Amino acid sequence: MSTQRSLQALINRATSTLIATTGQNNPAIHAIACAIAGVSYGQYGYQDQLFREMQPETASEPWLYLHAQRNDVERLQPSCAQGFVQFESLSEPVLIPQFTLLIDKAGNEYQTLDAQMSNEDVATFALLSGVDGNLPAGSLLSLAKAISGVSPDNVLCLGFDGGAPIEDTEHWRERICTASNQGEEIGRREDYESWALSAHADVDYAWALDNTPERGLVQVYIGARENDPTLGPEVIDAVQQFIDKERLAGCHPTVDIPTHKPIDIEIQNVQDEATRADIIVALEGLFKDKMGQRDESVNPPVQVSITPTEIVLAIAPITSNYIVKQPTEEQFITDSEIHVLGEVIWTPLT
Repeated sequence: MSTQRSLQALINRATSTLIATTGQNNPAIHAIACAIAGVSYGQYGYQDQLFREMQPETASEPWLYLHAQRNDVERLQPSCAQGFVQFESLSEPVLIPQFTLLIDKAGNEYQTLDAQMSNEDVATFALLSGVDGNLPAGSLLSLAKAISGVSPDNVLCLGFDGGAPIEDTEHWRERICTASNQGEEIGRREDYESWALSAHADVDYAWALDNTPERGLVQVYIGARENDPTLGPEVIDAVQQFIDKERLAGCHPTVDIPTHKPIDIEIQNVQDEATRADIIVALEGLFKDKMGQRDESVNPPVQVSITPTEIVLAIAPITSNYIVKQPTEEQFITDSEIHVLGEVIWTPLT
């Protein structure tokens, strides 16, 4: 709780004290009261700041590094995209030197990892960290400096991925808070969910089912809020190992990913391609927000549904000239499923 007092409240308090003590009420008394209140205000502010910095929930970013160090939760650093390229030989294959510089249409720079022949797929990495270095397969790059025997402007990208920015501060804060609270976790259903979230940075949501599929067993489902929220086996294994280390004896948890249940959406009377693209982005946002949400008002909690009204409201800020033809009924899922956006079908107005 904040201990900060308003400056005016401190001035009023100091003024009242001085008048009561001296029996005087003049400009000098007011000036002294302001000086006293200013010092007190600074002390209260510093005390309030220290209180906030001592809690990971309210700490500023520099202090988060201290909390992270104490709880062994390192911040994920930015990574560079990697992939392969193909060079077009003009005649016989030639040697592509190590660290050959390539440039994409946006001006981002890439380098080859090793010296390889031009008739091979050449490993390449982005010099710029973050998502800007990711490129879809089929993109063309050019050589910064020509190499005899290969086309300088027809270097084919086979797909660069893995580029990511530094971990978002609030996402990092959530992991730190989860790790900080683990000392109070004893193996309740919500504790398994907390362990799963803190086990790996790629896990954005988790839910646990007690005594499932049999008594004494715990089923833990994990996922990421992406359009295709499938986590790899290495993430599942990491979460499984972490929970096995933390769990109580006699409980046997199993970590898995939920079954995807796609919802196909039919939309009528939207012809503009830019509007269609904006609608898909809005629908993807709706499904991401729903992922992993459970209705805690019932016992045991159940997965939340998606209604036709929610779909309509997601599209409404983009355009008013549309009709949602499908679905027409509320979409429910089981405890082991998760909604994902299926095919978006565009039909003309009939």
